[in-house]
Amino acid sequence: MSQLSPAAIKPHLALPAGDTGDDVIIQDYIDAAEAHVVKHLRRDLDTEFTGVWPAPILQAVRLLVGHYYENRDAVVMGAPVALPLGVQCLLAPWRDLGA
Repeated sequence: MSQLSPAAIKPHLALPAGDTGDDVIIQDYIDAAEAHVVKHLRRDLDTEFTGVWPAPILQAVRLLVGHYYENRDAVVMGAPVALPLGVQCLLAPWRDLGA
């Protein structure tokens, strides 16, 4: 289950709330960002946190969605664009480093 909706993420993307033109692609980015976070953390977040994930994890998802949305062209000219700096820092305390 998605933790964020396109309507909830639009302020982070600086998009007007009533604009529904990119809702499908934004939802795809939300799904991809949540999957990335779950895989990176090596945890089943939906089982561990019934309802809403912790705020730092949701902020990492927002940063990833913003990154995906802003860098969605097939080719990026100029310097390569890395993932947002804060994502790993926000997720580090939550990562399962066990075997």
